[in-house]
Amino acid sequence: MSLTPQQQAFYENNGYLVIENLVSRSTLEELRGRVSEICEEVAERREAAVAGKRVNSMVEPGAATAAKPSLRKLTELAVTDPFFRGVASDPKILDLVSELSGGGRGVALYSDQVFLKPAFCGSAKPLHQDNSYFKVAPHHAGLTCWLALDDATVENGCMHYIPGSHKRGMIPHKSIPQTPHLTPDGEQGAEVAIPIPAGAAIFHHLLVLHSSKANTSAHSRRAWALHFANTDTMAEAVKPAGQMLRLR
Repeated sequence: MSLTPQQQAFYENNGYLVIENLVSRSTLEELRGRVSEICEEVAERREAAVAGKRVNSMVEPGAATAAKPSLRKLTELAVTDPFFRGVASDPKILDLVSELSGGGRGVALYSDQVFLKPAFCGSAKPLHQDNSYFKVAPHHAGLTCWLALDDATVENGCMHYIPGSHKRGMIPHKSIPQTPHLTPDGEQGAEVAIPIPAGAAIFHHLLVLHSSKANTSAHSRRAWALHFANTDTMAEAVKPAGQMLRLR
C-alpha cells in the first residue's frame, strides 16, 4: 500500500493521518476477542499469560483494590503472541510505516499497548509527545499507528491532536505527580478531535502533540497503539535495537 501525494502532504503538514479500513473485519473481530479474553484473565487473576509469558497491565486510578478492577492498559502483546505479531507485521502497515518514517525497509516494533478506556471510568491521557517517552532519534524515524478496536467518538475518548505541532521540535515535559504521565507546561494550542470508526487507524509523528479525554459514555473505547521505528534511518533510542521486535 502506498500513499497519495495528498495524504503525504497532509501528514507532513499536520503530523497525523487517518487510514480507513486498515484491517479486515475478520481481523478486527479476532483482535477484539483476544483482547477481551486477556482482560478477563487479568481481571480474575490479576495477571494473564500469553504464550507462557506474563502480560503487563495497568488498572484505572482508584480501581487497584476493587474485586474486579477496570483495566486501563495492556502492554507488549505482539512480543508474546504470534497473532498480534502477525497483525503488526502486515505488509500494508509496514509499507506505510516505511513511507512515513523516511523510506527503507528496516522496520521494528518499539513497543505496543492496548488502551482500554472502559465505559464511564476510562481516564484521560494528558497532552504529550510520544518521543518524550521513547527518545527515538531522529524524531521522524519512528511513528505510532493507533488502531481503533471500537468506534472512537468524542464521547468515549477519541484522539485529539494539535495539527502541525510536530514542527516545533521536542518540547520539555514534566512528570504529573502520582501518575505515569508526562506533559508539557503551559498552553500549547487548540486541539482537534479525530473520531474514527473501528478498523481505521491514525498514523502519527512522534512529536505531534496529542491527548485523549475521559470516557463519559456507556461504550468502551479500545485501541491498539503500535509504536514503530525505522531501523534504516534510526540513529539511537532508549530501547536498544536488539530489544525491539524486528518485523522487516
